[in-house]
Amino acid sequence: MTITTETSTAPLSPAAAEAVARLERALLPLDVIRAVTRYETAALRYDELAARPAASLSSAEFDAIRLSRETMTDAFAVLATAGQTSLLAPLEVATSYRYAAAHCQKLAEAADFDGCLAAQDEMRMCRCQLEAAGRLDLIEAA
Repeated sequence: MTITTETSTAPLSPAAAEAVARLERALLPLDVIRAVTRYETAALRYDELAARPAASLSSAEFDAIRLSRETMTDAFAVLATAGQTSLLAPLEVATSYRYAAAHCQKLAEAADFDGCLAAQDEMRMCRCQLEAAGRLDLIEAA
């Protein structure tokens, strides 16, 4: 008789994967967590304002663009010093998702449905990557 000690494991559920991601983030130094949060918040505000025509922006919004860039630079410096710039990868994927969503909307308005399908494929790929990273929070409002 042969006894095997193989143990198979199923993939984590989305809720479990998110819990693991929260725990991993909790194990990071507080200054790194704050830097990621500051960078993500500033980048989202920057993207929101930069997407609008410059003529429609108020002087306060131009200041907000400048402050967002400064915040991103400062936060990136903290992450670079800690060797943790890879923590910004989910934000890059979320940005790609938002650009693909906007592109898809324009293509749909122009009745370019084949182009829209390609943009939707990009969005699906980005969503899968964010789900695997436990960072769907970056696009849920998108």
